[in-house]
Amino acid sequence: MSSDTNSENIYNASDVATLLNLKLSTLRKYASVLENAGYKYHKNNKGHRGYFDKDVIALRKLIEIKSSPDMTLVRSANAVMSWVKEMDVSPNDTTDIAPNERYISYDTFKEFQANQEEQIQQVIDLNKELLNRLDLQQEHLDNRLKERDEQLMNAINQTLETKKQIAATQDESKPGFFKKLFLKKK
Repeated sequence: MSSDTNSENIYNASDVATLLNLKLSTLRKYASVLENAGYKYHKNNKGHRGYFDKDVIALRKLIEIKSSPDMTLVRSANAVMSWVKEMDVSPNDTTDIAPNERYISYDTFKEFQANQEEQIQQVIDLNKELLNRLDLQQEHLDNRLKERDEQLMNAINQTLETKKQIAATQDESKPGFFKKLFLKKK
């Protein structure tokens, strides 16, 4: 962020994106849509936009209008252009975040990092416990399936044995065709 000769603040794209809580690509898109609607930005000799307080306010208004139902980005940009022409936009409410507030101290970062590492370790421990429980559950399920298979095989074997016994008794009680032929001859 720097100042021009009128002592009015001029912001670069990353400062404005931070102020408006937008991604840089979204800011570029919004600025381009406003520009297509007739809004004029300050540009340097390379064509990069510089944002004054009035530009930040206009972008805020675009975001506010765009959030309304049934409002497209182009319609919102046209509404902002009408608003800008009607209103004398003054440079207020653009310094929500002081430049030094965007950065944290080394100690704060180390504390944050330690908290993150602690949380990661807790997640790792939880994952290990869940894996152990899954292994126990799978072992229990395998044992149940093995028991069921054994019971099923026993039932099948008993059924086969019963069928053999029934067939054997039927053979003894009913003489077959050849036995009937030989019994008659006697």
